[in-house]
Amino acid sequence: MTKGFEDFNNDLCDKLFDFIYPDESNLSDKEVDAEIQRLGIDVRPAWDKIQMALHHHKETENARTKLKYATKKRRSILAKLKNVQSPYLPRNREEILKFIQKRFMQPEQAIYCRKLETAASDEDLKSILEDILRLDELSKDSDDVKT
Repeated sequence: MTKGFEDFNNDLCDKLFDFIYPDESNLSDKEVDAEIQRLGIDVRPAWDKIQMALHHHKETENARTKLKYATKKRRSILAKLKNVQSPYLPRNREEILKFIQKRFMQPEQAIYCRKLETAASDEDLKSILEDILRLDELSKDSDDVKT
């Protein structure tokens, strides 16, 4: 009856492996490099994989940091948005365009006028203007992030 590997004594296996494979712990780096070259082992693919894994880990950590910051910033912006009150909004296109001309300077004025002129209805126009004014309020201190 043939014995399987698991039937052998661990001490006997350790002695066999010590006999077959030399102890590398006493070798210098140069000796290890020389042995690797002698055996024709190319370590570049393994080294490249290690570098890639380290780079991936670094990128993952950077992404987590950015996500954490964005989450805090989003909470802060949403809290501010709840407190932003919409000012009086004009009723028709002419009043809205006059309001934009008084409220904004060039080139913002021209940009907003073009956006508002393409709005389908006066309600669309009011909605766009309300969004613009809220964004303007939020942008005053957009770097304020509460931790």
